[in-house]
Formats: sequence, structure tokens, C-alpha cells
Amino acid sequence: MAGGKGKKGLYGWLILVALAVLGGVAFSGTCWAGNAILKVISDPEGAKVTVDTGQEGTTPCTLEVPEGKRSLVIKARAFIAKNLQVDASSLEPTEVKVNLVPIPTTMEKIRPQYCEAQGLRD
Repeated sequence: MAGGKGKKGLYGWLILVALAVLGGVAFSGTCWAGNAILKVISDPEGAKVTVDTGQEGTTPCTLEVPEGKRSLVIKARAFIAKNLQVDASSLEPTEVKVNLVPIPTTMEKIRPQYCEAQGLRD
């Protein structure tokens, strides 16, 4: 009879340990979340990409990020930076295409003689 009680005690402990482990995984929040792939393409190429999670790359690039809503900043010299929100899914890669807009120059309006002397006017 004592041997039977020992097995029941062992099974009880195993069940408690299994429930504790499974319960910890279910409620930890990040254990079930997968990683997502972001494919970032820009025109012009060579723009710097920064994700809210800290990952960085230079376009064209592929970044692995935690799935969910992500904030991206894409910037290149002499172009207006672009801030984006994307929903990254672990089910399939998320492709982000961005056309960056050049920063408008006001040099010709400020110094037309300088631009003419430099051959910058049509």
C-alpha cells in the first residue's frame, strides 16, 4: 500500500510541474510570439533603416524582428526621412517599399547669382 501511495505522489508532482511549466509559457507573453521578417526596399537604395526594437540595416535589407506592430525610420542623406508603422507577421515576410523624396533646395531663390556662376541654373 505504501508503494501505491508513492506512485500517486510522484504522478501528482509530475502533473504539478507540467502545469507550472505550461502555465508559465502561456502567460509569459513573449514565449509564443514568433519572429517576423521585414524586407525593406527604398528608392534610392542605401537608405538607413532603424526599427523600434533596435535592429538596423541599409536598403535593400532583410531584418528579423519580433512580430507585431513595428515602427520604422528610413532615411538617406539629402532626402526627407520616412516614419512608418507596419504590422509584421511571422506567417510570411512583410515587404516595405519606400520612395524617398529629396529635400527641396532653396539656394536658387536665396542666391540666384551664385547658382548661375556655378552652372546650377538651366
